[in-house]
Amino acid sequence: MENLKKIKKEVWKFYDKWRKEKTYSPALKTYIRVSLMGWRHITGATGSKKRTYQDTYRRLKLVSYAKEIIEKSTTIQNVTTKGEKTFYALEAVIMIKENGNEALRKVRVILIEDKEKNKIFYSVMDKKQKGVRIQKSGTPHA
Repeated sequence: MENLKKIKKEVWKFYDKWRKEKTYSPALKTYIRVSLMGWRHITGATGSKKRTYQDTYRRLKLVSYAKEIIEKSTTIQNVTTKGEKTFYALEAVIMIKENGNEALRKVRVILIEDKEKNKIFYSVMDKKQKGVRIQKSGTPHA
Protein backbone atom coordinates (compact mmCIF):
# COMPACT_ATOMS: atom_id res chain seq x y z
CA MET A 1 0.00 0.00 0.00
CA GLU A 2 2.95 2.34 0.58
CA ASN A 3 3.57 2.54 -3.17
CA LEU A 4 0.01 3.74 -3.83
CA LYS A 5 0.28 6.42 -1.12
CA LYS A 6 3.51 7.67 -2.69
CA ILE A 7 2.13 7.82 -6.23
CA LYS A 8 -1.09 9.43 -4.97
CA LYS A 9 0.93 12.18 -3.28
CA GLU A 10 3.05 12.78 -6.42
CA VAL A 11 0.05 12.83 -8.77
CA TRP A 12 -1.90 15.10 -6.39
CA LYS A 13 0.86 17.75 -6.75
CA PHE A 14 0.43 17.62 -10.55
CA TYR A 15 -3.39 17.52 -10.32
CA ASP A 16 -3.60 20.42 -7.87
CA LYS A 17 -1.39 22.56 -10.14
CA TRP A 18 -3.47 21.50 -13.17
CA ARG A 19 -6.69 22.59 -11.39
CA LYS A 20 -5.34 26.15 -11.29
CA GLU A 21 -4.52 26.26 -15.03
CA LYS A 22 -6.79 26.87 -18.00
CA THR A 23 -7.08 23.72 -20.12
CA TYR A 24 -8.58 24.22 -23.58
CA SER A 25 -10.08 21.32 -25.54
CA PRO A 26 -9.97 21.79 -29.35
CA ALA A 27 -12.36 18.81 -29.70
CA LEU A 28 -15.06 20.45 -27.58
CA LYS A 29 -14.02 24.03 -28.43
CA THR A 30 -14.20 25.07 -24.79
CA TYR A 31 -12.19 25.20 -21.58
CA ILE A 32 -12.29 22.13 -19.35
CA ARG A 33 -12.71 22.49 -15.61
CA VAL A 34 -10.45 20.28 -13.53
CA SER A 35 -12.08 19.77 -10.14
CA LEU A 36 -12.10 17.47 -7.14
CA MET A 37 -14.87 15.45 -8.83
CA GLY A 38 -12.31 13.91 -11.21
CA TRP A 39 -9.79 13.31 -8.42
CA ARG A 40 -12.38 11.57 -6.24
CA HIS A 41 -13.56 9.44 -9.16
CA ILE A 42 -10.04 8.32 -10.12
CA THR A 43 -8.99 7.53 -6.55
CA GLY A 44 -12.29 5.82 -5.72
CA ALA A 45 -12.86 8.18 -2.79
CA THR A 46 -16.59 8.52 -3.47
CA GLY A 47 -19.35 6.42 -4.94
CA SER A 48 -20.55 2.91 -4.31
CA LYS A 49 -17.85 1.29 -6.45
CA LYS A 50 -14.50 1.07 -4.66
CA ARG A 51 -11.46 0.83 -6.90
CA THR A 52 -8.91 -1.93 -6.57
CA TYR A 53 -5.31 -1.02 -5.73
CA GLN A 54 -4.24 -1.87 -9.32
CA ASP A 55 -7.04 0.13 -10.96
CA THR A 56 -6.38 3.23 -8.82
CA TYR A 57 -2.62 2.96 -9.42
CA ARG A 58 -3.04 2.64 -13.23
CA ARG A 59 -5.43 5.58 -13.42
CA LEU A 60 -3.16 7.78 -11.30
CA LYS A 61 -0.24 6.99 -13.63
CA LEU A 62 -2.37 8.23 -16.58
CA VAL A 63 -3.42 11.62 -15.17
CA SER A 64 -0.62 13.58 -16.88
CA TYR A 65 -1.54 11.94 -20.21
CA ALA A 66 -5.17 13.02 -19.68
CA LYS A 67 -4.13 16.67 -19.69
CA GLU A 68 -2.16 16.15 -22.91
CA ILE A 69 -5.06 14.32 -24.61
CA ILE A 70 -7.53 17.08 -23.68
CA GLU A 71 -5.19 19.77 -25.05
CA LYS A 72 -4.28 17.95 -28.29
CA SER A 73 -7.32 15.87 -29.28
CA THR A 74 -9.45 17.34 -32.05
CA THR A 75 -12.05 14.57 -32.20
CA ILE A 76 -14.73 13.44 -29.77
CA GLN A 77 -14.73 9.62 -29.84
CA ASN A 78 -18.03 9.04 -28.08
CA VAL A 79 -20.93 10.91 -26.45
CA THR A 80 -23.13 9.11 -23.91
CA THR A 81 -26.08 10.41 -21.92
CA LYS A 82 -27.07 8.83 -18.62
CA GLY A 83 -30.05 10.53 -17.02
CA GLU A 84 -29.33 14.27 -17.07
CA LYS A 85 -25.55 13.81 -17.46
CA THR A 86 -23.66 13.85 -20.75
CA PHE A 87 -20.25 12.16 -20.99
CA TYR A 88 -17.68 12.89 -23.71
CA ALA A 89 -14.82 10.52 -24.52
CA LEU A 90 -11.49 11.58 -26.03
CA GLU A 91 -8.94 8.90 -26.98
CA ALA A 92 -5.33 8.63 -28.07
CA VAL A 93 -2.81 5.83 -28.51
CA ILE A 94 0.18 6.77 -26.38
CA MET A 95 3.55 5.19 -25.58
CA ILE A 96 3.44 4.32 -21.87
CA LYS A 97 6.50 3.35 -19.81
CA GLU A 98 5.78 0.26 -17.76
CA ASN A 99 8.14 -2.02 -15.84
CA GLY A 100 11.17 -0.83 -17.81
CA ASN A 101 9.44 -1.40 -21.16
CA GLU A 102 7.43 0.87 -23.41
CA ALA A 103 4.03 -0.17 -24.67
CA LEU A 104 1.38 1.44 -26.82
CA ARG A 105 -1.86 2.02 -24.94
CA LYS A 106 -5.19 3.40 -25.92
CA VAL A 107 -5.93 6.03 -23.28
CA ARG A 108 -9.48 7.29 -22.87
CA VAL A 109 -10.37 10.55 -21.11
CA ILE A 110 -13.93 11.10 -19.92
CA LEU A 111 -15.36 14.60 -19.57
CA ILE A 112 -18.75 15.27 -18.03
CA GLU A 113 -21.11 18.14 -18.79
CA ASP A 114 -22.82 19.83 -15.83
CA LYS A 115 -26.23 21.59 -15.76
CA GLU A 116 -24.61 24.90 -16.80
CA LYS A 117 -23.06 23.15 -19.84
CA ASN A 118 -19.54 23.36 -18.35
CA LYS A 119 -17.24 20.50 -19.33
CA ILE A 120 -15.41 18.90 -16.41
CA PHE A 121 -12.58 16.35 -16.36
CA TYR A 122 -14.03 13.16 -14.89
CA SER A 123 -11.85 10.14 -15.54
CA VAL A 124 -8.95 8.50 -17.36
CA MET A 125 -8.41 4.84 -18.19
CA ASP A 126 -6.34 2.68 -20.50
CA LYS A 127 -6.67 -0.45 -22.54
CA LYS A 128 -3.72 -2.65 -23.46
CA GLN A 129 -3.24 -2.98 -27.21
CA LYS A 130 -3.10 -6.69 -28.06
CA GLY A 131 0.06 -7.83 -29.77
CA VAL A 132 1.72 -4.41 -29.83
CA ARG A 133 4.91 -4.32 -27.81
CA ILE A 134 8.00 -2.18 -28.21
CA GLN A 135 11.16 -3.85 -26.99
CA LYS A 136 13.55 -2.06 -24.69
CA SER A 137 16.62 -3.15 -26.64
CA GLY A 138 17.89 -5.84 -28.96
CA THR A 139 16.64 -6.93 -32.34
CA PRO A 140 12.96 -7.48 -33.08
CA HIS A 141 11.66 -11.00 -33.47
CA ALA A 142 10.90 -12.16 -37.00
